Amino acid sequence: MYLGIDPGQTGGVALIDDATAQAWRYPGDIPEAAILLRRLHVANTIRLACIEKVGAMPRQGVSSTFKFGANYGAWQGILCALGIPFVTVTPAQWQKAMLDAGTGETKARSLSMARRLFPMVDLSAKADDGKADALHLARWAKKFSREAGV
Repeated sequence: MYLGIDPGQTGGVALIDDATAQAWRYPGDIPEAAILLRRLHVANTIRLACIEKVGAMPRQGVSSTFKFGANYGAWQGILCALGIPFVTVTPAQWQKAMLDAGTGETKARSLSMARRLFPMVDLSAKADDGKADALHLARWAKKFSREAGV
């Protein structure tokens, strides 16, 4: 299994293999995120996780930037505590490799493509863009693992 994590407040978590895919919205707080990852870890053999390497964005307030960074670090800490190997990837890297080329807003393209690739996952709401990104990050983990022999 491969795990993808979009660490934002509206992010998500996804778990894929060759035959199945599942995705969840960000649970809302770090303790709930830890419970989710522990449950996934206990029930599955996770070969590699991929977490989006985030940074501050223009016009983002100090408080939201701090919370975003805290979430990013907490996800990494949970992965380390559970012994789940992981890699980080910037949004530009995974989007270039995983999303169809095209014009338009990246989140909309990500959601549209995830709906097509993972029809078994409920991505019916516009707010499911974090789950869609997590699915693509899991795809990145799978691709990276196979190319790097991890």
